[in-house]
Amino acid sequence: MVTLFDIYSLILLLASMGLFVKRYTTQNPPVYPYLIIACTCLVANWLGESGGGIFALTLLVAASFSFLGCLLYPSWRNMTENGVQKTSSFIGKDD
Repeated sequence: MVTLFDIYSLILLLASMGLFVKRYTTQNPPVYPYLIIACTCLVANWLGESGGGIFALTLLVAASFSFLGCLLYPSWRNMTENGVQKTSSFIGKDD
């Protein structure tokens, strides 16, 4: 039987994998945020089918926020690297 957890986790998994493939063709994104989303969808779907509805819903909400983080902040590695480089170059000029 198809449940709400099946549908929600499949849609979230397909959306995150589609976003990863799109970014992989143009950038070099980190793999582990998308892998965490996929594993969370798998565990939430299994919990939803086993009767752990509230725990499955909690995991799917957490995976949704993780997906939003991947969607809204695609270059988080570049932001931290630029911040470190600016700070070190600023300190070097004062010496």
